[in-house]
Amino acid sequence: MSLTWLSCFNFALPVRAAPAADAAPAAPPRGALFEVSDGRHRLLLFGTIHVGAADFYPLEPRLQQALAGAPVLALELDPDNAGALQSALQRHALYPAGQRFQDHLDPALAQRTLAALQRYGLSPEGMQAMRPWMLAMVLTVQEYLHHGYRTDLAVDSHLAAAVRAHGGKVIELEGAERQMSLFAHLSQAQQARFLADTLQELEGAGLSRKLDTLVDAWRHADSRGFKAALDEMRQDDSFATRFTLTTLLQQRNPGLATGVADLLHRQDGAVAGIGILHLTGPDSVPELLARRGLTVRQLY
Repeated sequence: MSLTWLSCFNFALPVRAAPAADAAPAAPPRGALFEVSDGRHRLLLFGTIHVGAADFYPLEPRLQQALAGAPVLALELDPDNAGALQSALQRHALYPAGQRFQDHLDPALAQRTLAALQRYGLSPEGMQAMRPWMLAMVLTVQEYLHHGYRTDLAVDSHLAAAVRAHGGKVIELEGAERQMSLFAHLSQAQQARFLADTLQELEGAGLSRKLDTLVDAWRHADSRGFKAALDEMRQDDSFATRFTLTTLLQQRNPGLATGVADLLHRQDGAVAGIGILHLTGPDSVPELLARRGLTVRQLY
C-alpha cells in the first residue's frame, strides 16, 4: 500500500504552494509528460506524485511554459477545495461519535496501531475516531514525512498554484468524495487487513527502498523505473496491494481517461496532472486515450 498514496491516490491536505518563478533556470524532465491531440485541440498530460521536496522544482521548461499559459488545469482533486475534503473525511473516514478504532480491531492489531502512532509522535487520543483505512493513510503519510518529503510541496499543489497565478482555472477529474468513497466499500474485516498490511510494510525494511526508488524514478523521468514499481506491485499478493491495483488504479483509469478526453475536446492548451502510476502499463490512461482514437505522444 505504501506507494498507493504517493503515486496514484491524491490524499494531500489542502495547501498552497508558491507559483513557479517567471525566469526559472532550465530543469531536467520529471515524472512523465504526454501530448494528447484530437486533431483540433492539444493537451499536456503530466504524471505527478502527491508529495514534494524542494529539489523537485523548477519543473522542466516545456511544462512550465504550458502551465504559464494554460486556461485550465485538471487534477484528480483540487488541493484548495478544503470544504469538500473535510466533508468526505467526515462521511467515509471517521466512525460515528463515541466509537473508537480499538473497538473495531482485534486486540493485537489495535496494540500494533497504537505503537505505530506513538512511534511517529501522534496522539492516539486524536486518532480515536478514524476508521482503519484512514489510520493506514495517516501512518503512511508520516513515513513520507520521516523521509523528508513534504505535503506542502506536493506536485499537484505546485501545478495548481502555477495556473492560478495567471488566472487559470483548476477543475477536478474526481474529487475527494469519489476518491474516499472507494474505501467505503471495504468491509470492516477488509479495512483491518488493509491496516495490518500497511503496518507490516511500515515495520519492514522494504518500505524505504520502495519509497526512495519510486521518487528517484519520478525525479529522473525514468519510465523503466515506473514499470518496475508496477511489476513489483503485481507480484505482491497482499490484500492492500491487490486493492491498490484493482480499485485505486485499474478501476479509476477509465474515468480519468474520460475526464481528460472530455477536457481535450472542449479546450485547447489545457494541462492535466494525475498520479504517475496511472500513466504506466497496458491499461494506463495514455493507452486508454489512444484506444479512443486520440493521438498520444510521450515527450519524456
